[in-house]
Order: sequence, then structure tokens, then C-alpha cells
Amino acid sequence: MFDSKHYVPILKWKYAEQNALAGLVDEYKDQISPLIELVMPKPKSLFKDKEKKIRKTREELFQELITEFITKRIPKIPKEIAEYWGTRLAFIDFSLLYTVELKAESIGKILEEAAKQGVILIPILNLSDSEKIKTEIRQALKKYKRGVCLRIVSSDLENTNKLNNELDVVLKYLDTSCGNIDLVVDIKEKGECYFKYFNLSQDIKDLTKYRNFIFACGTFPEDLSECTVDEEKLIPRIEWLSWLNMRNKQTKRVPTFADYTIRNPIYNETLQFYHPTSSIKYALEDNWLILKGKIKRFELYLASAALLVKDGRFGGGKFSNGDKFIAEKAKHFETYIKNPGVKGTGNTPQWLDAFINHHLTLTAHQIAKLP
Repeated sequence: MFDSKHYVPILKWKYAEQNALAGLVDEYKDQISPLIELVMPKPKSLFKDKEKKIRKTREELFQELITEFITKRIPKIPKEIAEYWGTRLAFIDFSLLYTVELKAESIGKILEEAAKQGVILIPILNLSDSEKIKTEIRQALKKYKRGVCLRIVSSDLENTNKLNNELDVVLKYLDTSCGNIDLVVDIKEKGECYFKYFNLSQDIKDLTKYRNFIFACGTFPEDLSECTVDEEKLIPRIEWLSWLNMRNKQTKRVPTFADYTIRNPIYNETLQFYHPTSSIKYALEDNWLILKGKIKRFELYLASAALLVKDGRFGGGKFSNGDKFIAEKAKHFETYIKNPGVKGTGNTPQWLDAFINHHLTLTAHQIAKLP
């Protein structure tokens, strides 16, 4: 059990997030329990025959990705978590996988291998999950005795009487008590309704008895269409500011803070087929500082980094592993403009790693400073 001075970042299990976690210092790793969302792999090719431009059908792509996840991803994921996060506690969510059968198989095999690796994984159960998923998680609860994380979304909170009845049913089905359940209320992108849903969450039956109570929200935009190239933009960290505000009010139970870092909470799988802009996404105390770049113009990362490190709001190269990367790239900018043939601009996953690592470090640092 942890208290409200802990941090639960919600992270897709992808390259940038993996390395951002690995790059944290132990002090902040001890204050963090990530909620890992598994995602499907990206297709290696959309074509059966590239020369003839014959595309794979949606069914062919669908089956190809399921086969790849079963044969390649399932065996690797527990080892990856051990490598990038170690044996500290993490929550794991299977809801973004394609089919009920794939989710069920993943739950059983990944939790089993994680136990062998000594990795503490708490599976997430959604109220809307099928009986097959609930059965797999009940079996895991009995086998590993590490508890379950129950995830509630905003629609579940619209009728708290119905919700409380559903919670009673789930606890009875799992044959366990609130003390073995981590309760996550995840309102995703609905930051403007933060206090509405937080107040509703306080009516959850036996709220103080749950092992942990976590409140999650993410207001980072899906894209930067409202930002302008060569013009800084400040986007308020509404979830952070709202949590701070709520924390000072009289409540039945103060929740642990959770967010989606610099990612939008609604996962849009199609975005992986589009090239992102080379934009700086840098967390400040109350805002995100955005310096928008252009598509496939990686040198703009260097130019923006050179501006950022001269800004008094920059944390400094020693603040985090991500800041160190940004500072080094800023220095490289002078070399690059003299000779653009020199490599070293960094690619988008590396920059995302740096921005996420900085965000994780800053948020853990902010929480640790609270009275």
C-alpha cells in the first residue's frame, strides 16, 4: 500500500516509455508505480507485394498482428519489464489488445513469466470486461496472491448506486476484499470535469478500505494543431493543477496522482502510420512548454533544444536523464549548422524518451516536495 505522495504514470509499453522508465534514478523509481498499457505491434508492411502495390486485407493484417503478439511479444514483455523497470511493482493493462482470446492468453502467460522473473505485476480489471477476462484475473489472484487493480471510468461514475452494486458483485466473484484491490478512477481526457468526477468518486462504497485509491486524468492534446511553428505555446497541466487543488479540500480519501505524461489518454492506433512533427514537449511546474517543429525536420529538434537550454525554465542537464539528452543535443546544434552532413539529430522515439523521462522526474519531484 502507498499513500497520496506516490505517482502512477500511465504508459503505453513502447520504446520511448520503456527507456524513460529505465532512465529514472532509484530515488524516483521508489516513488513511482507505472500503469503499463500493452499495445499491439506495428505492421511490418501493409503490402503483400510491394512492387505490384497489392495491399494486405484488414483481416490479413489483423491475424498477422495477433500471431506476432502471441509468438513474439508475449514471451518478451515480462523480460522487458524486468530489464527496464526491475522488480518494483507495476500495474499492467490488457484492454488495448485486439480480442478477448488474446487478452486472456496474455494475462495467463505474461503473469506466469513475470512471477518467474520476480517482477511484481498487478493485473487490471475493467468493469466492462468479459467473463473470460474476469476468470483469468480471478485465477491469477488466487495463484499469485498479489491483488487486482480495478479500473473505473467516467461513465461508471454517472450512477454511483449502480457502480457500488457492481463493485459488490466483482468482489464477490473474485472472492476477495477491498484490502486486496487497488482502485483506479480514470476519467481520461475529461479534465474540465475533474472535480465533478472526483466528487462522485468520494461516494464509492468503502472507499477508505481499498488498498490504494488512484485518480487518473490526461489533458495533453492528441495533436499540436493549435500550436504554431516558431512560436512557443503553454498548455496548462490541468490534471496536476486540479489534483493539487483537490488535495487541499476536505475529502473522504485523498487519491494518489496519476496522469498520461505527454501523451493523450485516448490511444489512436492510426497515428503510428503518420510522421509526427519534431516538436519539444517539455513539462514545467504548471504547464507544458511546446515548441512546434515540422514533419521529418529532425534538425528542428536541435534548434529548439538550443533555445530551451538558454531559457530560465529549463531544469538543467543534471535534473534528469531526459534533460541531459536535451542539453547534449543543444550543444550539438552549433556543430550541425556548420555541417548538416553530421549525424546526431536524434529521432522521434529518442526525443519522446527524453520528454517523458523529464516529465516523470519532475512530477515525482513535485509530489515529494509536498507537505
